[in-house]
Amino acid sequence: MGNKLDNQNGLTLLEVLLSIVILSIVLTSFASFFSQSAMFVKKNEEKLSTSQTSQKIVNLIELNITKSKLQTISDCADLKCTLNEDDLEFLSGQTINSTYSISAIFTPGEENLILAKVAIIDSDDPESSSETFTYIRR
Repeated sequence: MGNKLDNQNGLTLLEVLLSIVILSIVLTSFASFFSQSAMFVKKNEEKLSTSQTSQKIVNLIELNITKSKLQTISDCADLKCTLNEDDLEFLSGQTINSTYSISAIFTPGEENLILAKVAIIDSDDPESSSETFTYIRR
């Protein structure tokens, strides 16, 4: 019976500590991966939000603003001007609810078209700003 007690096959303290250290290193690397992933998702959501706002303004311009409406504003008599959010609301007859800074630059284009450049600027994060272009055909 003495033989059975001498033959113990277990883990030593050193092996347990080594496995805990390796496990903590692996878990730490996974934790940093997930935090980087969360930051990436947040930044992409902000960019998508400014892009969607820009597209919304472009649709508003295409549907509601004409050359004759632009020429009613004194600064846009020659169809070359920069309008802010209030001017766009006045011309389109619709309210724009946005937390971003919105501007639209109109310039005469080819073939009796007007080029409209819509710029959306996020004051909190300038990297997520957006610019979109469209033409006014009528």
